Parts: sequence; C-alpha cells; structure tokens
Amino acid sequence: MHPFSSSHKTEAVVLTFLLIFLGVNAFFNATFGFSLPLYLGTVPLSALLAFFFPRAGFMAALLVTLVFERFFTLQPLIIGDIAYKLYPLDVILVACFLSCVLLFLQKGRTFFRFRGIDTWLLFFFLFVSGLFALALFDTTVSLSVAFSTWKHYVFYGWIVWLVAGMLRTRADLVAFLRLFFWGLGIVSIFLVIGIMRGEGLWTEFTPLSTAGTRFLAFPHAFYFSLGLLIILLALPLWWNQVKRRQSWLVLAGSVVLGLGVLGSLMRHLWLGISGTVAMALLVSPFLFGKALLRYSVRFIFPVVMFVTLSTLWVFLAPESQVAGLLGHGMAVVKERVFSIGNQNDESLAWRGAVWSSTLQRFQEHPWFGIGFGVSVPVEMGGYRQYIEVRNMHNSWLALLIQTGVAGTVLFFGFLGSLFLALFRLAHLDAFLSQVRFVLVGLLFFQGLVFFSQPYLETNLLGLFFWTTLGLARAMIEFSSQEKAA
Repeated sequence: MHPFSSSHKTEAVVLTFLLIFLGVNAFFNATFGFSLPLYLGTVPLSALLAFFFPRAGFMAALLVTLVFERFFTLQPLIIGDIAYKLYPLDVILVACFLSCVLLFLQKGRTFFRFRGIDTWLLFFFLFVSGLFALALFDTTVSLSVAFSTWKHYVFYGWIVWLVAGMLRTRADLVAFLRLFFWGLGIVSIFLVIGIMRGEGLWTEFTPLSTAGTRFLAFPHAFYFSLGLLIILLALPLWWNQVKRRQSWLVLAGSVVLGLGVLGSLMRHLWLGISGTVAMALLVSPFLFGKALLRYSVRFIFPVVMFVTLSTLWVFLAPESQVAGLLGHGMAVVKERVFSIGNQNDESLAWRGAVWSSTLQRFQEHPWFGIGFGVSVPVEMGGYRQYIEVRNMHNSWLALLIQTGVAGTVLFFGFLGSLFLALFRLAHLDAFLSQVRFVLVGLLFFQGLVFFSQPYLETNLLGLFFWTTLGLARAMIEFSSQEKAA
C-alpha cells in the first residue's frame, strides 16, 4: 500500500488551509512586519498539519516561497529583542522530514528505496557534518555562519530524498508541476505591480551595479526562468497535444515569464537561459529544434508589430511619456547587455577580488577545504572589508573552497551517478523521455547560474535546486515501479 494513500480531496483541503495559514503570516511579515502572536497562531499549526500530510506541507512551503520569498523563508522568530533564526520554511520542513522518517521506518522500501546513487549524497552529508563539527572547536570562525552553511548543504539537501519519497507516479509529478505554475501565475501580479509603480517590489534587496530599474525582484525572476525553461524544453511534448486555445494561453504565459526575466535586468539569468536553450538544440537538434522553430514563428508577427509601432511612436511623439519610457527601457537593457564581461563593472570587479582572495586561502587546504564560517579580507581600491566565503557570489567555487576537493568530488559524484541513472532508464514513453530532458535542462541551467550568485547559500533559491534533484531522483523510482508493474 502506498504511504500517501490518503484521499486526494483530504490532502487538497489540508493544502488549502496550509496556504492560508502560511500565506497570511508571510503577507503580514511583508506588509506590517513580524507578529509573534500571528507566528504562534499559524506556523506551529501548519507544522502539525505538515507532519500528518508531509506532501501537502512541502508543496505549501514551496508555493508560499514562490510568492513571498524572503518574508517566508528568511523571517526569524523574534521574542523581545532577540531574533531566533527559526524560519517558517525550516519549521515546516522539519515536520515533513520527521513524518517521512517515521514513514520510512514503518514502510521501508514501500516509501523509499535507498540506492547506490544515494551513497554519494550520504557521504557528502557526513563529510559536511564533520567540517561543521571541526568548526565548533575553532575560535576564529563564526559558529552561526558555520551552522547556516551546514544547514544549506545538509538540512536542505534532505529535500532530495523527501521529494523522491513523496512523488512516486507520473500523476504526482503532473500535480506538482500544475501547482508550481499556479504559483507562477500568482507571482505574475508582482510584474504588473512593478510596471505600474515604475519599480518592482522588494528589488531593493538586490541593487543594480549599472543604471536602471528592476520591474521584478531577482528571486521571482529566477522562478520565472524555471517556468519559462519548462515550457520551452517540453515543447516537443505539449505542442501537438494541447488545443489551439490552450496553446495560445501557454504562449501568453511564456511571454509574461520572458518579460519578467527581462525586466529583472539579471544578466546571468539571460545567459543561463540562452546557454540552456543552445545546449538543448545541440543535444536534440531535430526534435527540439523543430518544435522551437514552430513555437518561435508564432512570435514573429507580434514582435515585429510591437517594434514597428514603438519606433513610430518614438519618432512621431518623442516628447510623450510613453516614448520616454520606451527609450529609457531600451537604453537600460542595452546597457545591461553591453556591460556583460565589462571589467569596469563594479559587481564583476568585486567578484574578481573576492574570488582571488579566497583562492589564495584555499591553496593552504586544497584537499579538505578551509571549513565553514571563515571570512577573507578583500581590498579593491578604497574598499576594504572582510567577506564571508559563503557569500562570494559563486556557489560552485564556494563549495570547492569550503569543502575542498574531497567534498566537491563527493557532491559531483552524486550528480554524475544521478545523471547516469537517468540516461540508463530504458523503455521510456514520450512523456517520461521529455520529463527527463526537462529535468536535465533545469539542472544544467542552475549549474550555469550558480557561477554568478549565492544560490546554494540562500534558502529561497537553493530550495528549488534540491527540489529539482529530488524530482530527478523520484523519476528513477517511479519509472522503475511502472516497469515492474
């Protein structure tokens, strides 16, 4: 009997209540600030529901993260003048983890089958935990930063097994993706708000190094990127299967997602999406390339019309407000595009200085890394500061610097074995084959953007990486079950 054999209606009701409780708490945090009575009245009750319905709990946490990002994932528990980093996301995940551990002890392989792939990840977790244990005896490091680093590598890493245990059939996967896109539909409201007010909500947390204004916050743009890539990479699957009206709805949704990514002015997302599509064309030039060409043709006429009308408006009414906005927007995007690789860009110069300093420190301990909670001095002109290694805006380099060659080999051993297991899956139908293509593409995209921002070191971003790995791990499990059936 499947561990999650509860009524789908019951689970849907629980999910609704969880979204209400957690959403109200996050909305209050974003609008008015932290409220202890509201926290105590919503988060513990949500955790209790998540314990008895871990799949609904995890999906609710993911959806609330999509909408409220840092106001759900990084909101501490404040009692008096003391802030405890007991984030609502962490509370819900703890409840889900405990529930799934009990299910595993009770159901065994019925819930989750431990395979050779998981050995790499298990040893990575043990190795990282050992590094954290060493930090406890090092008076020169920050224990709070060391614990936070451990949490991002191990605690959130458990999501891989959580998702693999919860999603066991293609129906589960479809339901999961449907909820994800519903969340993106809600987030699209933020893009409308950003355009109307001339600046996106919460964009002040990621200031620009060049001139311009973001219409969408960076985390939301990252979520938009994932949704856009799912639509693009799954083109060969859905293009000929949906009705004409539905195809236009998907096209409109992809336009909104694309505008959100463009309006965020996040250059590394542009490069990541372009690189992923280019790689997909190389891997599947006929199947994916043909579908992408037919998909792109739909945009030729509206794009040409928009560009033509915008150009005419600028020339015919150069003093109008619309012409000013169009001209300013094009100038900002142009500046961001041409600033890619510009050595005079402050953000690129800062990254170069930080990476150089950390690599010098890494040379002292290349095999096992420099550990957690370490800061390095950075000098750049008149700028002098100590920077935490985990905040060096390059997740892959941060992993190497902190865990050394040993930790990096263990982690990439897991990634390599997971990819190998995915490609060894035989007798896949069109649906599962395309799901595999999409998941590998999403992981490739995240692997590219990890070079530019602290994704693994930020829970509202890293959460989706571990979830993607969990989906890939789940696919291996339920595809083998369908084969056995």
